[in-house]
Amino acid sequence: METVRIGGNAVAALRTLKVLLGAFLALSVLNLLTAYLLRDDAGEVNDAVWIRGTFVLASAVTLLMITLRVARGSRPAYRRARIISVVVLVAIAVVASWPGLLPVWMRVEQVVCGLLLLGVVAVLFGPRLRAAFAGA
Repeated sequence: METVRIGGNAVAALRTLKVLLGAFLALSVLNLLTAYLLRDDAGEVNDAVWIRGTFVLASAVTLLMITLRVARGSRPAYRRARIISVVVLVAIAVVASWPGLLPVWMRVEQVVCGLLLLGVVAVLFGPRLRAAFAGA
């Protein structure tokens, strides 16, 4: 496995990533809990809510696991984290803006998740981690 030594500024960037992704994960869990609590209201919880909620939770877990490997200096994990975070961010933006697909409460949750992921993308593509993983 191709690894780099992580130090200084990159450690602070990775700490920020973990906080953002932890919040993304917590919000994703709360989203599915909300869907469960509202499950008897067909106007608030449809198939799209369950599918989307599960996808977002899976992406949060995946990104957090990959970030833990990035923190150990894995170049391949760094590349994967960058690609997956951008793909998930775009998917959230598209689905959240799709008229009538999701109830308002889930659209709000998706916007907040998108903002968290925008922060993740900014850190992953930012100068501190780019310098640490130069050539990745």
